[in-house]
Amino acid sequence: MPAGSTNDPVLKLEDLCVFFTSKRFMEKAVVVKAVDGVSLEVGRGEVVALVGESGSGKTTMGRAAIGLTAPTSGKVTLVENDLEVDVGKAKGKTWKGLRKRLQIIFQDPFSSIDPNMRVYDSLKIPLQSQGVKDAGEVSRTIDDVMRRVGLPKELLDNYVFQLSGGQRQRIGIARVLLFNPALVVADEPVSMLDASLKGDIIHIIEKEAKERGTAFIFITHDMAVARVAAQRIAVLYLGKVAEIGPSDRVIENPYHPYTKALLQASPTIEPGMRDKTKEVNVRGDLAISTEHPPGCVFHPRCPLVMDRCKTDVPELKELEPGHWASCWLY
Repeated sequence: MPAGSTNDPVLKLEDLCVFFTSKRFMEKAVVVKAVDGVSLEVGRGEVVALVGESGSGKTTMGRAAIGLTAPTSGKVTLVENDLEVDVGKAKGKTWKGLRKRLQIIFQDPFSSIDPNMRVYDSLKIPLQSQGVKDAGEVSRTIDDVMRRVGLPKELLDNYVFQLSGGQRQRIGIARVLLFNPALVVADEPVSMLDASLKGDIIHIIEKEAKERGTAFIFITHDMAVARVAAQRIAVLYLGKVAEIGPSDRVIENPYHPYTKALLQASPTIEPGMRDKTKEVNVRGDLAISTEHPPGCVFHPRCPLVMDRCKTDVPELKELEPGHWASCWLY
């Protein structure tokens, strides 16, 4: 499959499109192309980072992957034990079962959990809602996830509002890990945390992926964080994959002008890496998803634009093993 395939996929996105219709009072309805024809596989125990500016389609793609946003077209498939489930069409008991297997870590730890709830109750209620009634099993499961996120059991009697931001995010992760999900979307999980805490959260994700085979989609706008957290990086622009490949190769040998511009703008990428992309000076701002230009969607901002870029849509091409880019320069 294009965009970097894996031999043991947990998630398959096939030509995924997510369009929204936006209509304001007395104005003509417009179509917002949040995700536009993306194909991607995420393997068991793999962390794939989605990187791009705000409005590039990262969060919409992540939500579609776990069934929180319905695809307009294309297919989202969860693969487990040689069984394939169409996530976009799951309903009733099938959907309830999927909710345990597909989870999301939200960006804001201060709004994702009721601050007036006891920590123990914030973990107990999700278990009970999925039919876990035995008090001993509930207690053992909660103790286990607290250990896995590195929090002492003594915090279980505290109220959520008494916790720090880092502790709240760990509780949010603990809630996600209660059912040992097959796939987790981590939506900017470290963007609101101090630098000293980011590494701890990334370590938890890496450990879960390695020890339990959990697949992660790690959404971030920071290329340096993506390099540390993920095995592969997919760079999105206006709902399309501009480039995807092993993290080190995307950082050290970027092909797409947009990837080079993101690296140049990253304050925490090594200066030597940024020096490679000094010639790429992107023009203007990210277009909104209702204004997809013809041809390559990046061409209005690209300093290397050619006539062909303005009319023809480039396909993803494998430029080195596992490293793909969508650009007429290649």
